[in-house]
Amino acid sequence: MNIKYFTFKHCEKFIFGIIVSYLIYTVICTFVIASLKIHNIDSKLLSLSAIIDRKLKTGVPPPINTDRKDAAQLELRLTTPPAASLSLRPDLFGNFIPGGSSRDITAKDLLKKSETPPSSGMEGTIPGTTEFILKGGTADRALIQVRKFYKDKWWAESFIIGRGEIIGGGRKIGPETVDFHTYCRLTEITPLAPKPFFTKKTTALQSEKNDFLGVSITEEKHTITTSQVTFEDKTGETYNVWIGEVVKLGTETVTVCPAANTMSTNQ
Repeated sequence: MNIKYFTFKHCEKFIFGIIVSYLIYTVICTFVIASLKIHNIDSKLLSLSAIIDRKLKTGVPPPINTDRKDAAQLELRLTTPPAASLSLRPDLFGNFIPGGSSRDITAKDLLKKSETPPSSGMEGTIPGTTEFILKGGTADRALIQVRKFYKDKWWAESFIIGRGEIIGGGRKIGPETVDFHTYCRLTEITPLAPKPFFTKKTTALQSEKNDFLGVSITEEKHTITTSQVTFEDKTGETYNVWIGEVVKLGTETVTVCPAANTMSTNQ
């Protein structure tokens, strides 16, 4: 017997056996052990899911204490204004003029309740159910919005009015027919009219040593260009209205509510 042939033959069988054993081990790990691990993980997930569902069904949220021991103090704090304190330097609140100041007014005077004079434009005005406001216009047409208090609410409708025409009219809004007549006649349209405009400038006053002395308020007059119309009421009296101003029509009165035309600046 050839020894080399015998050795080669047995080595080949040995190597083939190792390969077959590795393939069997791989198959077992892939199909058997992996399936067992997956089954174990699924069991744990199902168990955790059952525990969570049981806790959600049987669990009770912690009680919330809605009683506030300091409710009375909180209400008193919100409804009672703090007491006014006097200024440590009342001389700063005087009647200031350029170059100096007058110390006739003190902090005690400022803490006193001032009496506001009644507005002369609205005094004695009888509330009405109709009002209108100028929205804009061209050289021959004006856009006017009329508001009417009808059936416990305000209705609004816009009208394009020319010179000599009556402002307003009847309009059908849904199932309702609302009377927007103002019995006022538009007589003049000025699309570019000069309107006075005032600015209040606040200037800080300082001494030669850069000490604060107070403030000086000066009023400057300017002019802006905006739309204006003129109309007559049913008695023949004429009124001028700027864009944005509201005209309130009472039973026997006509009141023009001017828009604010003052701006404050600091310097």
